Amino acid sequence: MNKKKKKLEGTIENYPFVEVKWLDTLADNSWLTIEKAKKLKPAICISKGHKLMQTKELITIFADYSIDAEDKSLTVGNTNTIPGAWVQEVTEIIFTK
Repeated sequence: MNKKKKKLEGTIENYPFVEVKWLDTLADNSWLTIEKAKKLKPAICISKGHKLMQTKELITIFADYSIDAEDKSLTVGNTNTIPGAWVQEVTEIIFTK
């Protein structure tokens, strides 16, 4: 896993804070009847963070960022890339001051 932070352009205001509702694999390693196995559904997951990018194929968000003291560039960490086919809903969250 690459631990190097990614440098971004602009300010944090260029990356909206979003909530992503998405589906993930749900595995069960126990013995199940056919009827119970047919009832299994994917897990519904919620992730929140700043939206780095979104295409038809994927969405990438990041939870952490830092601002360089000298050149004010952004670096991000805790990134999460979710396949677009798994995404159910993306909602922008607007904070008021």
